Parts: sequence; structure tokens; C-alpha cells
Amino acid sequence: MKGFILLLKFMTRFPIPIEPEYDSKKLGNSIKFFPFVGIIIGVSLYIIYYFGRIIIPSPYILASILVLAEVIMTGALHLDGLADTFDGIFSYRSKQKMLEIMKDSRLGTNGALSLIIYFFFKILLLAGLDTNFGFHAMGIAVLITPVIARANSVLNCAVGKYAKPVGMAKDFVKETTRQGATFAVLSSLVFIFLIQGVLLPVLNPIHLVNIAFVIHVLGIYFAKLMDRKIGGITGDTLGAILELSEILFLLGLYISFSF
Repeated sequence: MKGFILLLKFMTRFPIPIEPEYDSKKLGNSIKFFPFVGIIIGVSLYIIYYFGRIIIPSPYILASILVLAEVIMTGALHLDGLADTFDGIFSYRSKQKMLEIMKDSRLGTNGALSLIIYFFFKILLLAGLDTNFGFHAMGIAVLITPVIARANSVLNCAVGKYAKPVGMAKDFVKETTRQGATFAVLSSLVFIFLIQGVLLPVLNPIHLVNIAFVIHVLGIYFAKLMDRKIGGITGDTLGAILELSEILFLLGLYISFSF
């Protein structure tokens, strides 16, 4: 329980009155519960969606508010990783130089472009779900997406190695086992099956499993790609795969609704 609270405080900006003593090993071991952090974020976003759609007729404005709300909830922690990863990887330098660029707090051109493209696609996909399919499709998307994306980050921790001698995410990689990753993935699948059964009976559950499967396969490939590019994964690449997984899941959900 203390490990989960540490994880929640580390990965979100929710006000938590409990102040458990910091323990890097306990924090690292708690990463298998990362999808449960996604559930808290997803439920919070769904509540905003549910009441927001009553007073905000434009799906694009509502989608923008939901994206902004998620940024506030996470403190843009993972978006920072996305931008840093794109700055480093697309610099086409040596492994060491890429790592140095990713560590640099300044935002480069590639990082800025990645954020612009990210927000563009995320808002369009969320609004498109609402415009074209209705029946709370946007709300379901923001409820499920954070869970699947965080399970993919845990999977990255399990299949990858850490690229640097030290770093804040090293304990996550070191303490994550294949069993922990399996628990995270299965927990996320159980959650989406429950949501599908209660709120979204019109969508074939097999479609959701197929989307999650493709995203996790691509997540494993991403970890292997980072191994070739920079010698492993880092906190930045874990943030990047989380955000990329959200876009891919929304795209897969949009395509599934079309059938």
C-alpha cells in the first residue's frame, strides 16, 4: 500500500495527505500497480467528460479540456519524456550524445514537433470519437486509454535494460519482473473488459484485446529499438512509450468503432 501511494505521488499531482517515507526499492517494486494509477486518472477524466458534455456542446473544446486536465493531473511528466526522447533519438548522434541531449532540460525542434503532433492527433481522435460514434465514445476512451498506456510502460520495464549507470527510473527497471509485467497487463485487460461489459456493450471485446495486443507488441519493439539506439530504456523513453501508446490506443479504438 505504501509503495502504491509513493507511486501515485511520484506519477501524478493529486493532493495526497499521506506522506510515506521515500523508499526507492519500494517505489520501483510498485510499478506493477501503474495501471491502477491509470484507473484513477481515467475515472477522473470520465467525471470531467460526463459533466462537461452537459455544458460544452463542442466536442473539440471538450476534448481540449480533457487533454489539458490530464496534463495537469500528471504534471506533464510523461510529455517531458516524449519531447526529450524525440530530441535525442532524432539528433542522429552517438549513443552517449543522444543521452546527453535527452538529459538537457531545453526543448529542441524535434521535441517541440512531437508535442504539437501529439496534441493535434489526441484532440482530433477524441473529438472524432464523439462526433462520429456518440454513445459516450469519448468518455470511454479517456477512461480506458490511461490504463492500457501505463501497462505498456510496465512491460517496457520488464523487457528492457536501463541505459545509464544511475537515474530516477533505474529502480523501476531493476525491480520489475516478468511476473509483475504480466500482472499489470492482465489487470488492465480485466479493467477494460469490465468497462466494455458495463458501459460499452456495442464494441466487440475481442477488438479491445486486439488493440491492446498490438500496442504491447509495438511497446516491446520500442524497448528493443531504444536498446539499439541508446543502450536501453530511460525515464524519458518510459514517458514516451506511455504517451505514444495513448495515441495508438485512441487510433485503434476509432478504427474499431468504424466496423
